[in-house]
Amino acid sequence: MYRLKSIRYLTTLALVTAILIIIAFISQFIKIANGKSILQLSDGLFLGLTIFIRGPLMLIVGILYAGIIDLITGGLVFIPVSIIIRILMFVLTYFLYRIITRYVANLLSSLMLLWYVLYAYLLFGPSAAIIELINDAIQIGVCYIFSIIISVTLERINIKSNYRIWNDQQFDIYKKMDN
Repeated sequence: MYRLKSIRYLTTLALVTAILIIIAFISQFIKIANGKSILQLSDGLFLGLTIFIRGPLMLIVGILYAGIIDLITGGLVFIPVSIIIRILMFVLTYFLYRIITRYVANLLSSLMLLWYVLYAYLLFGPSAAIIELINDAIQIGVCYIFSIIISVTLERINIKSNYRIWNDQQFDIYKKMDN
């Protein structure tokens, strides 16, 4: 948590949260099944940035943007499950990326969106769960493709620019201050 002592890290956290909220807010108007389900496009960016930005930043961002967008869109009953799903997505992506490829890690993380199907079933019944399953299948595909494109592109640009876009080692000075 030493990174949270940096103004640049906190500013990046706020900026990424704002971008994800804006994308989520705009994509809320993409509705499926007569407006009963929303196709959320911000999850692909969330997963792509989780691979690119090391540390707890994307965990905090995931919790914040999921809660705020559910609050804005009126889905108050979805706030707890949205936060849990984003935590699971972060943990799977963050740790599995180091063990297996980004492709498998992002696919498994994207599949966490299927927890919404169970939640919809428990709250609203089987017809809502079927609509949610169709929506989540589309969302998983879009999320997976976006996350791979974003993570690969950002890593290549960062390497070519000699790590000027994001270099996690710049925060090591705060780690030394803790000791």
